[in-house]
This record gives sequence, structure tokens and C-alpha cells, in this order.
Amino acid sequence: MIRKGSPSLPINNCIIGFDAEWTKNYKIKNGNVPFCFSAVSIKRSNLTITNLRSGKISFEYVQFYCEDRNEIKELISNANSFFSAIINSLDYSLVSGHQLSSDFSVFLNIANALGSNNAKNIAKIVSLWRDRKNNRTIFDTRYDIDKPFLGKSRRLVDMCTDFNLDVQQPELANKSMTKLQNQYYDTKEAIIRERLSVMNLRHSFSAVVLTLLNEQLTDTPIAEKINLNKTLNNMLHSDFKWINTPEFKSLV
Repeated sequence: MIRKGSPSLPINNCIIGFDAEWTKNYKIKNGNVPFCFSAVSIKRSNLTITNLRSGKISFEYVQFYCEDRNEIKELISNANSFFSAIINSLDYSLVSGHQLSSDFSVFLNIANALGSNNAKNIAKIVSLWRDRKNNRTIFDTRYDIDKPFLGKSRRLVDMCTDFNLDVQQPELANKSMTKLQNQYYDTKEAIIRERLSVMNLRHSFSAVVLTLLNEQLTDTPIAEKINLNKTLNNMLHSDFKWINTPEFKSLV
């Protein structure tokens, strides 16, 4: 199991973006299996359109990534522990993500299938998501954004485009996430893990930005496109070699 990052706890006065990745097999029961999750926390005082445009957003993050198929139960335990930290931060911060219902449910379903005893906080955050309209502590960017300029698609990348955000993700240019992660399990090619890790963090970061823009915009998207990969380049270049490749640098 690879862990990167260590956010300050509890997470105060932030928007916390969460995203999970999983391999998919719809032909069998419990065939969707998580292999990675991350959370990005950004102080509201730092989260401005000006800072976004310049790429000068600073954030803390944590990410857990499975190096082997037999680490799924450990990933569930880590998710359960981190969800406890998130739940304890909800008096001070807002959690956001794109289709969080799927992210949370994948963890809960696999935890139950594996007979894990470390799923109490996973079940609790699923319940909080279901009651989010009342508790106002979780914001799901797929379901809770309703702007007149949105297109029909509710895919994260398409909604970001509707808001005039540049979120190019070359990581999935040639293969599906499932094929790439299975290839990583078999070969342990670090560049595969790095590419999927950065993509996962981009998803978490994008959810935070969509949440901010939903609060600040009304009838029209931002006038000038904002490239979110600038912030990833500035914040993650010391943590991931993929950030320093010519392919990624061409995005910024």
C-alpha cells in the first residue's frame, strides 16, 4: 500500500474533495473493486478564482493506492479510518465529490463482501450522503449542481468543460482504467500508478473547484478558461515523476 500526503486534522474551514477509483466487472457480483482514493482539502480563504487562474492554489491531500490485489481489505480499513476524520471535520468543512454515492457504495459493498469489521464509518458517510439535503455537510457535484449553462452530460469532465475549466486527462488516452490498473498489478510499472494517482487527485481537486464555482456563479460560466492542471503541476511536481514528464508539462 502506498500512502502519500498527510492533511492536518481536523480539517478546518475547507472544502474537501474526495474521489475513489476502482476496477470494473459488471458480469459478477461485487465486481467493482476499489484500488485508490484521495482527498484534497483547500482553505476557503485561498480558494479564489484569481488563485485558480494563476495555479497558485495550495492544498493538503492524502492518497492511498493498492500495489497488489491482496491489499483491498487494507484499503477499506484506511478508507474507514479517513472517513472518521472527515466526519469529525464536518462541523468546520464541506465534503464534495462527483457521484459520491458510487464511491462510498463501492467501499461499503466490498467491505461487506469481504466480511470486513472496519466499515462503520463507511456506512455512516453513506447515510450522510443520503441525507445531505438536510445536513448540508456533503455536496455531490453530479447531482447537486443546477445551472442553466450546463449541457446534458453529467460526466465530471463534461461538467468542468461547461464551467469553462480545462481538465485534460491524458492518463486514459489509450486504455481503460480497469485495464491499466490490472496491468499495474501484473507488471508493477510505476508510471501506470503515477498516472492514475494524478488523475485521481485531479478528480478530487475538480470537485472542490466545481463546488466553489457553483456557489459563486449564477447564469453564465467563467469568462476565461481556467487550467486546473496548472495547480496540479505546482503542488504535485515533487511527489509524482509523471508531473515532470514532457507529456504532462504540455498541459500547462
